[in-house]
Amino acid sequence: MAKNDWIEIIDIFYKTHNSYLEDFINSIDYFCPSSNHINIFNNEISVFSAKQLCKEKPGNWIPIYKKEDLCEYLLDNTIMPIRCGQAEFFFYKGEIIYDLKSIDSKSVSIEEYKLIDEFIPLTLENFHKNENAFLNKALALGIINHFVDIKELYLFRKSIQNKNYRRLLYGQFGKIKTNFEMKFKTTKGSKTINKGFQFEIDLVLENKDEIIIFEAKQGSKYRESFSLLQLYYPLIYLAKITKNKKKIRTVFIDIITKDCENYKLTEFAFTDHNFDDVKIVKSLKYSI
Repeated sequence: MAKNDWIEIIDIFYKTHNSYLEDFINSIDYFCPSSNHINIFNNEISVFSAKQLCKEKPGNWIPIYKKEDLCEYLLDNTIMPIRCGQAEFFFYKGEIIYDLKSIDSKSVSIEEYKLIDEFIPLTLENFHKNENAFLNKALALGIINHFVDIKELYLFRKSIQNKNYRRLLYGQFGKIKTNFEMKFKTTKGSKTINKGFQFEIDLVLENKDEIIIFEAKQGSKYRESFSLLQLYYPLIYLAKITKNKKKIRTVFIDIITKDCENYKLTEFAFTDHNFDDVKIVKSLKYSI
């Protein structure tokens, strides 16, 4: 469990320099390492790494997906590890976890949306339960169309004509590895995300005016929290490769599959792509 790994990592910091993290917590700085808080493991490098900490299997503990992945020390002091390269991270003084329980979602009746075609694919009626398949089903049912409030969706690279919608299948999603730097940007300053950074995008849809990023989680009950980084990394990546030519929207989908299917879609907006300036645009719940 990542929480136990972070307990061990905090102990490594204290054994190396017993006041280092406390000095950062009590400072006015928002990032560590920084010019005021030089890396105690390698003063020539501006990020921490699994190698510096002699800590194996970084894929099991550096990525943060929910509140339970963090130890009490990090939560109590609001210093969050931000993954920023291959087995690399820095500390950010601010929240990365969003409390999903605080969101008031409006229920949508089945009469308010319609299939994008006259049938649901048989391969989506009895299928292996995974997030990708549920995303495709939400698209086929017309749930995603209804939520984003558009009649044209673009997905993959192929045009499909039907009586309700014109879709262009489009996509760059799946596992992404960058060959350029990106910026983790906040209203208080920024920090570099290094080349070779790897992350995953669940789904991207596009129309002539907008790009829409979807991050999905599937389980037997609604998630209580999730890391906003899962939407933010795809946002800054797509903004960079498209040179900000289109508005980019970010949507989290919580898919519940116990007893019946429920899709809870919540749109987040990062003002000027600042991670610490985020708001809820809307949140809707669909029951199948």
